[in-house]
Amino acid sequence: MRKSGLGWFLGAGLVAILLAVGNLIYTCTRNDGEKYAQQYIDESKYVTLHIPKGKMDVDYGPESIMTGVLMNSTERIRTDSILFYDSIYKKHFCVFVIEPESRETVRQSMIVIKDIDYRKTIKARINKYELNSHRYGSKANPVPVLDYDYDLQRLRSAYDDKEYEYAFSRPAYYKRAVELYLTYMMSKEEFKERYGEK
Repeated sequence: MRKSGLGWFLGAGLVAILLAVGNLIYTCTRNDGEKYAQQYIDESKYVTLHIPKGKMDVDYGPESIMTGVLMNSTERIRTDSILFYDSIYKKHFCVFVIEPESRETVRQSMIVIKDIDYRKTIKARINKYELNSHRYGSKANPVPVLDYDYDLQRLRSAYDDKEYEYAFSRPAYYKRAVELYLTYMMSKEEFKERYGEK
């Protein structure tokens, strides 16, 4: 009885150490997006983007980004994308729908695409650096769109009360999407160049 209690204690301790090491690895390999999210938001402005009818590339990618390790699973975020070319700006833009991976709910990007699909323009909040930089705007590296005048009232019924707080373009969603974008999607080299940190 005593040996099994000691074995359980040692096993639980080993699991705790492995979880701590796993989370440390994920912490060390990512950018400090939370620290610079507000700066990114403050350096953004609203612009009108033109949606080409029937010429959007939608990617409900099966891949997700691991953000941490839990007791018996991993924390992940899902990044779906809606890519289009704006002939006025002569650049590619990509609406990223970034959210925690959840098997129970409908992908929020499916609701977002319904909103964009019937429109000729959207009023998007774009980071000024990314809008004006020559490094952004190609099909391979489009200008990211994390917020636009999403018609949430028209699509309110698609969300339950719990999901509504994190619905696309709501303040809580936008701030968290910026944090996740900076932390996991922006390259370490660019993050260091723009914010002076690794």
